[in-house]
Amino acid sequence: MHNASLLIDGLHKNKEQSLIAVYRLYNRKLLLFATRYIKVREAAEEIVADSFIKMWKNRHLFPSEEKLQAFLYICTKNACLNYLRKPVLEDPLESILNTEFDLAQDVDVYTKMVHAELIAAIYQEVEKLSERQRAVFYMSFLEGLTVEEISQRLGVSVDVVYANRSRALAILRAHFKFNNSALISALLYTFLS
Repeated sequence: MHNASLLIDGLHKNKEQSLIAVYRLYNRKLLLFATRYIKVREAAEEIVADSFIKMWKNRHLFPSEEKLQAFLYICTKNACLNYLRKPVLEDPLESILNTEFDLAQDVDVYTKMVHAELIAAIYQEVEKLSERQRAVFYMSFLEGLTVEEISQRLGVSVDVVYANRSRALAILRAHFKFNNSALISALLYTFLS
């Protein structure tokens, strides 16, 4: 957990540790958010990096973490839209600075932001799984492999794959308080596609 007021205060005092903390807090979420728009990971990474640079240059403008977060998401969204409609006709930073940082006004951004944060939370929990459970989870839900294909790839029996997938889903279900694996499967399918 982090202290929002210390984070903002550190940014106002030009502390690089605060920049690093903001990066760690938002990088993965913004990258997931950007890839939902442009589907090109390398371009999304560049856009997110540019968003952090713009945030750092304008760090004195953020009275709260909510405003900082809104700036990062809106900056990233605008850069994604500009990327999609090349050539860029206006400076995206100018349009961001001339608007109020209110995510509630932009339902699309807010929806994608919530999606990115949920996916980041799922990835964070998946990283805590055992090595085999994590491998089975990724192959099953991210790569879309069948139990038999996973069994062949890992060199284990189909029963071992089923057991590891069931354990992984049970751990995630317990963490996120989902009541059945069909719901978490649907959630993962919907959000990871």
